[in-house]
Amino acid sequence: MSENLIAKLNSFNNYKYNHSLGKIINLKSAKDADLDEFLEIANILDRNFIKYSFSTNIDITIVKSRRLD
Repeated sequence: MSENLIAKLNSFNNYKYNHSLGKIINLKSAKDADLDEFLEIANILDRNFIKYSFSTNIDITIVKSRRLD
């Protein structure tokens, strides 16, 4: 992913991108997750053709990116 995209993903208050894990980590519990931020991140990933999945803690795992690091 581009540095600009990573910076955008890290601009959220409740989610941070972890490069070594390839995940966008929810900093709160699933119960307290900010769903507006989650949906905005999903929208950003969709617009950039990045496939992802999410866990029960609302962490987002990058599955495949059209762009290379």
